[in-house]
Amino acid sequence: MLCQRLNKHWYHWKHQQLRRVNIPKPNGKTRGLGIPTIADRAWQALLKLAAEPAYEATAGERSYGFRPGRCTADAQRLIFNNLRSFANGKDKLILETDISKCFDEIDHKVILDGVVLPIEALKGLKRAVKAGVRGEYPDRIMGTPQGGVISPLLANIALDGFENLGLNQWKRRRRDGTLIRGIRYADDAVFICKPGADTKKLREDIDEFLKSRGLRINETKTKVSKATDGFDFLGWRFRVNSRGIFKSTPSWENYADIKTKVKATWRNGATTEARLKRIESQIRGWRQYHKNCDMSKHSLWSLNHWVWRKLRAEKRRMAIKEAEKARRLAIKGKPLGAAKRQLTTEQIKKAFPAVSWKVNDHVMVKEDASPYDGNISYWVDRNSKLYSGPTAEAIKRQKGKCPHCNRKFMEMDGAVELHHIDGNHNNWKRKNLVALHRECHQAQAIHRKRIKDGLSQKRR
Repeated sequence: MLCQRLNKHWYHWKHQQLRRVNIPKPNGKTRGLGIPTIADRAWQALLKLAAEPAYEATAGERSYGFRPGRCTADAQRLIFNNLRSFANGKDKLILETDISKCFDEIDHKVILDGVVLPIEALKGLKRAVKAGVRGEYPDRIMGTPQGGVISPLLANIALDGFENLGLNQWKRRRRDGTLIRGIRYADDAVFICKPGADTKKLREDIDEFLKSRGLRINETKTKVSKATDGFDFLGWRFRVNSRGIFKSTPSWENYADIKTKVKATWRNGATTEARLKRIESQIRGWRQYHKNCDMSKHSLWSLNHWVWRKLRAEKRRMAIKEAEKARRLAIKGKPLGAAKRQLTTEQIKKAFPAVSWKVNDHVMVKEDASPYDGNISYWVDRNSKLYSGPTAEAIKRQKGKCPHCNRKFMEMDGAVELHHIDGNHNNWKRKNLVALHRECHQAQAIHRKRIKDGLSQKRR
């Protein structure tokens, strides 16, 4: 039904007002999100599919946030290339920038002037960015709703060129004449400055650039520091020591955040199996995100031990309850036996999966490459390198094709998932493993049957 509405009425779509949701920020304040309806989100996704290729044709080479085919690991690798010992990183300065309320204060004229869309779609986009929050005010006069599907693309369009500020500073004596190199991820950016760069002039250029877009810099989070002092960016701590050796590790804030998340998950009151499964997902995702930096001192041993103690105490309480029911033991209960201790250890190992890491091992995307440039062979080869283990082997064995739809694995197609043909996730033989698109994986008969059985059991 929604698809029919989008197909017939997209050109005069009436965007509804938004719902306000406040989420906490690390500094104790809250960030307000404007959440569109599901129908409006589907319509925004349709506009994004139309507008994104045009933006990608001219987008900045060192912009990595919310763009197809690019990720935070690319920015991490570029920082390594500019600060390692070969590049004399210990002599460089870092200008960290933060834009104050970027999504809330972007000038609507800048957004609409930068978007390439048919006139009817552009009128609809104007209605979308003008849609206010229900009960607050009738129309927005600036900004783009932070909970919208198309909002990251609109922010990128408005900030396009921000990372190129300072490129006019150069020296003829150097092979690489650039004195300043900016790296941007959405509204966060850092500028790496060689000795001799005019950071005051760069700061003036930044203020002028943002002023033309209705934005301003956040003075409390914007500063100039030495590379040897270290700086935080995208959840990592980057630092060059006195010998010129570059090192990246998870930032202290990011390290504390995973601890808070895991402890909150354990205390949420769900079943033990559900909590452990959720913790496994959080730990695996955290370690996967940091797999290209130094993890030698981030084993999460203390968090592992904390969950182990909580799980063991819970099993003791369960043993006491069982004993009370049976009326065979005193209130103290019986101690855990060797078999139960072994079970607890196995559960903890599963909840804290190991992920292999290697410092600065990520292969950075080509600066001028885009999934829309028609270079299919490059993107298929790159997509296969983003995976490891059985998934990577299956992609290579299938020559980069999904056997279900017979299409190449492209970055814009979403995640590649490993499918067990017989449905047994303990059978890891090569003949039983196939790499599929996520949609193709969900369309397999064995999974459709499980979903159908699960729905029928809920109805009962």
